[in-house]
Amino acid sequence: MIIFPGDPPLGRGNRRSPTRAWLARLAHSEQGVSLPEILVATVIAASVAGLLGTAVYQFFVVTGQGRNHLTVQNGLRDSSLWLGRDAAEAQSFTAGSGTTYGTFLSGDPTVKFRYVYDAAEKALVREELLNDVVQSTTIVARGIESQGDVSFAVNGSLLTVSVTASSPDGTVSEDVTLNLAMRVR
Repeated sequence: MIIFPGDPPLGRGNRRSPTRAWLARLAHSEQGVSLPEILVATVIAASVAGLLGTAVYQFFVVTGQGRNHLTVQNGLRDSSLWLGRDAAEAQSFTAGSGTTYGTFLSGDPTVKFRYVYDAAEKALVREELLNDVVQSTTIVARGIESQGDVSFAVNGSLLTVSVTASSPDGTVSEDVTLNLAMRVR
């Protein structure tokens, strides 16, 4: 080990650690970070943060909107299946009043299918009647905000049904118009 003039005497506390020696060399050298390098690093960091922010937005917000669309579309699909089934089996449709939209009359006079609006559930409900006594109820479509969101119109053996359904949070609203043919005997 070489000791130069002006160096402090060697002892336990005076020996430099490798890290301190590197920092001392860096402080006396011309190495370091320039302003353009800082700007480039900032732009890269901001780009990465922007991409991550977009990914988080897509994950949380867009999936929620997609879920709302699927909920509404599934409700409309279910209503079209039930209405299509009942119309295919019905001989006629009798319009109702109040919260009752109407009743499908089948070939068997004891069996009827009645469609009503349930304000508490905000739903289109199908009631199966046997000898005018309700045997079962099925929620056909949810998200029916008001009774006017469903309409039935009869023209001979053709039944036109319009249904508008909304998502639970009200951000998505879709409608469907069904033209259903009833069998006439």
